[in-house]
Amino acid sequence: MEQLEHRLAVGQQALWLLHSMAPHSSAYNAGGAGLFRPGPDLPVLHKAVAAVVRRHDMLRSRFVERDGQVVRVVPRGLTQTSVLRVENLGDADDGELRRAVTAASRQPYDLGKEGPFRAVLIHRPHDAVLLLGTHHIASDATSQWLIWRDLMDAYEAYAGGRGPAWMPTHTGYHDHVAREEDLMASPRGARMREYWRGITDGAAQVQLPLDRPRPATPSYRGQTVARRMPARAVRESAARQGVSPFALMLGSFQMLLHRYTGQRDFSLVCPASTRRRNSAEVVGYFVNPITVRVRFDENTTVADIIDGAGDQLRNGMARAACPYEHGAYRVSMTMVPADRLGGRMQQVYDHEIELAGRRLSYFEVPHLEGQCDLSAEITEGADDFTVAFRYDSDLFEPATVERMLEQYLTLTGNAARRPDGPADRVPMVEADERMRLLALGGVR
Repeated sequence: MEQLEHRLAVGQQALWLLHSMAPHSSAYNAGGAGLFRPGPDLPVLHKAVAAVVRRHDMLRSRFVERDGQVVRVVPRGLTQTSVLRVENLGDADDGELRRAVTAASRQPYDLGKEGPFRAVLIHRPHDAVLLLGTHHIASDATSQWLIWRDLMDAYEAYAGGRGPAWMPTHTGYHDHVAREEDLMASPRGARMREYWRGITDGAAQVQLPLDRPRPATPSYRGQTVARRMPARAVRESAARQGVSPFALMLGSFQMLLHRYTGQRDFSLVCPASTRRRNSAEVVGYFVNPITVRVRFDENTTVADIIDGAGDQLRNGMARAACPYEHGAYRVSMTMVPADRLGGRMQQVYDHEIELAGRRLSYFEVPHLEGQCDLSAEITEGADDFTVAFRYDSDLFEPATVERMLEQYLTLTGNAARRPDGPADRVPMVEADERMRLLALGGVR
């Protein structure tokens, strides 16, 4: 079969290296799942999944080495007779269903043979969960939205006896790689890298206290703790301060890390989108990490930290298109904004939709776990935020991260209400819990 070969973006090259170091890890497994009630029409779903893979060449790519260089190989057509894998759970209970979906989501990828995409339907007599998974080398948050949007469009079209009416894509991921290469070779790219050197030189990594010694060789095993919190107070406070909700939540995260570590000058990274408007319909890895540095002293206020986070995010986003040397990082934070979802995808996430006679709702699956010591991911819904702490399970006990997440939510709420207070005195526990802790210590 005829095939094309393309170079990789710098971020993809880094992910290939990480994958080659731990090929059996699921740390860079991405994707999402949806619950169908009743289960989908199987012939229709087979056609819909195949159509999505034909539309997005990244999903049918293979990543292989050629003369010491990794390239993306793309066949012009499908190489499998069926892209969808179907598993029958019989009358399994909800716990068994969740375990089966989690196992499928954590299955490692063979990027050279299997490629970076899988579709798995796990069904019971009256419902089914569809997992659309990717390796991170092939996708970002927007790509997951595109894959699901196109899958829903194709399923609805084929169920109605017609084909999907997609607009053609006039650019591809290889165009993004070419633009990145041109930028890195340009004077503008040199100025961007000089900016990043000013941020990263002398910056210390976050040194969180660990429950267990760091192993000599990381296993990249991880777990996730997630909670929802109301969005209104954060949005209103951020608007009053003239920053984005993410800047406020990032500033709160920096205050939490300061309280845990005692460090007064440290950095973390925020994975940032490098997607341009002409790549809006392209599935691929459009991500570069940006380094955010923070400094505390005895006079630093909550507003100082939040304003500083907002300034660094704005400056960093303006230079995110240019990769730079940032080294390995131990703590990261990212946000999936509400407008990244939109339309029916937002309805699926917040509630459910009707799709060709079925009800489709969001089904949470673990993803991107164990990449670093701790990563915070915030997904913005219509009325609330979902805050997920993903962590290296070799380093932390689950109870430690659960407590840290609860303290982060409390700290964020207090920071939103009292931005003029001292940054190192923002309450991290509610009043009743504080009294309980004081009583345990013998303080009355």
